Amino acid sequence: MAKAQTSQGVKEKAAQEKKQLPLEYEARIHSLYPEGSVRAAASINLNGCFAIRGVKVMEGPKGLFVSMPSYKSGDEYKDICFPTTAEMRKELHSAVLGEYQRTMEQSYSRAEKAMEKRESVLDTLSQKAAEVRPPAPGKAKAADKGER
Repeated sequence: MAKAQTSQGVKEKAAQEKKQLPLEYEARIHSLYPEGSVRAAASINLNGCFAIRGVKVMEGPKGLFVSMPSYKSGDEYKDICFPTTAEMRKELHSAVLGEYQRTMEQSYSRAEKAMEKRESVLDTLSQKAAEVRPPAPGKAKAADKGER
């Protein structure tokens, strides 16, 4: 009887500790795809000790959503791993979509800087080209005075 009570007490204590530990999500975007329904490939690390690869950011009729790793069984796809509560699903999706948004902003920022640099280089080249004056017609350059 004491053993049963001890076992029950251990289970209750473990359940309380579970609720106290916050779950930390670290999402990473590995690839961006500008076309098609798959917008990005991602991975998720949970509390630094469990990794989930094969996560996708998808574009659907209602907007972006997170697709967990899955396999095809007959005519349907089945998730290999998935959140079991609505709260965890919401947090996981928020982490992945937040990282996707941050990655997209960085990508646009890099593209804008590259365009600005390109425009600056083109401006410099056109200024240099304007400074170079072609020789006046009828006058030969010093290098052209010799016989050929």
